[in-house]
Amino acid sequence: MIEEYLGLFGVDIAIKKLRPGAEFALYNTTFTQWDCPNGTEPPTWDEINEQIQQDIASINTTEEVL
Repeated sequence: MIEEYLGLFGVDIAIKKLRPGAEFALYNTTFTQWDCPNGTEPPTWDEINEQIQQDIASINTTEEVL
């Protein structure tokens, strides 16, 4: 499932990568709905931002190879 998000980045993609299977809704930076089948808490904004930066770096690395 994660493979379908390769080459993409953003808040929603980061959350889906950090908490696969979770369903959520956001209002600005507040989770207004959180339902995770694994029982995990929502990721922090630090975790989300770190994932976004990793995804951007991965895209840049891939483009350099091409």
